Formats: sequence, C-alpha cells, structure tokens
Amino acid sequence: MKKVLFATTALVAFAGAASADVTLGGSARFGLQWRDNAPVGMPSTRLEKRVTLNIDMTTETDSGLELGARVRLRNNEASGITWANDAVVYLKSGGLKLSVGNVCGAIECMPGVYAGTVGLNGNGFHNVVTNSAGAAGYWGWTAYTSNPGLTDRVEIEYSAGDFSGMLTYGGSLNDPTVAANPISAHVAYTFGDWTVALGMQDGDAPAGFGDKTVLTVGGKLGDFGVGLAFADNNGDNKITLNGSYSFGATTVSAFVSDDAAVAATKNPYGIGVSYDLGGASLVAGYASDALGNKNASAGVKFKF
Repeated sequence: MKKVLFATTALVAFAGAASADVTLGGSARFGLQWRDNAPVGMPSTRLEKRVTLNIDMTTETDSGLELGARVRLRNNEASGITWANDAVVYLKSGGLKLSVGNVCGAIECMPGVYAGTVGLNGNGFHNVVTNSAGAAGYWGWTAYTSNPGLTDRVEIEYSAGDFSGMLTYGGSLNDPTVAANPISAHVAYTFGDWTVALGMQDGDAPAGFGDKTVLTVGGKLGDFGVGLAFADNNGDNKITLNGSYSFGATTVSAFVSDDAAVAATKNPYGIGVSYDLGGASLVAGYASDALGNKNASAGVKFKF
C-alpha cells in the first residue's frame, strides 16, 4: 500500500491532535470467468473486472489515542458507475479498538474462514463453511460491505500477544425496519505457525442472519499449508479441509467440503494455482458447489 499524505495539521478536526494522514490503497483484477449454470440469456463465459480504492484517514492525539475512518470506492464489470460505500469510524488505544458503521464483522474477519479460497474471484466461495446449501444460505452474517447502504453497527476488538477477539452487534441501529440485529463474536489464539479460532453468531434466520457456531484450525508445515474448518449453520453442518503447496513462485491450493444440508447433493471442491510475478499474480481456479454447479476463473490481480 502506497501512502499519499494530502494534509496533516489541516485535516485535524479537533484540538489536541498530533498528526493526521490520508492514505490511498487498494486492489484490482481482470480476467475471465466461466460457469455452467449461467442465467438464461447470459453467456457462460464473461469478463471479470474489479477495481477497489480504499481511502483511510487517521489522526493521533498528543496522548497517543488513534482515531480513524475508511471509505471505499469500487467498480466492477456489472456496474456502469463507481460506488462509494458507507464509512467505518474507529477509536483505538493499545490493543483495544472500538468501531462504528461499516464494521469488519466477527464471523467475516475470523481467522481461517476464507482459507482454501481458489480462483480469481473466489469461484463462489464454496469452501467457506458458513456458506451452506441449506436454509441458512450464503452470506448470512454481518460483514464489511463495499456496496452503498446503511450499516450502523458497533464492534469491539481486543488483542494481546497471541490472543485476539472481536464482538460485533450487526443489523442497523438507526433503521427500525431491520428485524435482524445479530450479535457475533470470535476468539483466536496463535501458537507458532498455527492459529485456532472459535466464533458464534446469535441471529434471526427469517431475516437472513441465522445462528452459527464456527471452528477453524490452520497452519504451515514447511512449504505445505493445511486447514480445517467446521460450522453449524442453524442446524446444517458443513466441514472443509483445505491445503496448499508452494514451490518457487508457484502455489497450488485445493479444498473439499462436506455440506450436510438436505439440499446438498454433491461435495463442494476446488483447485487453484497462482504464480507470483512480483507485484502481481497470475491466478486460475476451478470449483464445484453442493449442487454440482461448476465454475472457473483466470486472470491477473494486484495491489497498490
């Protein structure tokens, strides 16, 4: 991430601030995606493109208290305009951080949840154990969103040494029409090259946020990476085993899942490969979901 300082003292909005920075950074990708179950009238193969720009603003008081905010701009192949999302604002002191607005989400940002992701754009993210073919469905948890909309949430993070934890109150505190205000949390502990994490969500299934219990374990054995994740998604259990192997600039990864939902008829699986170009990566992946639908993607991605 490259830092751009637009102003320092001119951006300080309150007395007692010692410094202020504005930082630009983000990522981009482009390539092709194929899927065998494209909607009627849509091509099976299409262009894949995304550009994300994060605008991070931070300031620090003379006493060492850090305050900051983030707004994101995003454009992709499905949109003719560039969206600005809802902001997140935070206050941090030592290992304690309080955030409001478009927060990270305790399940979304739990270590190991996305382990095993393959392809240029995740290829459906069928490796994620909190995504289920059952009634709980996909994406039924509080998460940072790149789309515009009201996201008035509260989140507390704490870290000390090898321990970390997060507590999120989701939904929208300022919108009385939102029925679901789930509470989610996770704790994680790192020992050497391994991390174990436990997360839970108390939600409202009819409004799209069901109860979840999630456990992840992941680490490295030399050039090999290995991970195991389990989730109880409102009674539908899913487990994923993922692994990777790196040699030179190349990394090969794969996952296989078992989704116990009644609707699931297949074992989700996927395989991917990436090649580090130094500042960018060539990426390709192939995956199949719990219903046997298949998709693939390939292209280039990079950060700036």
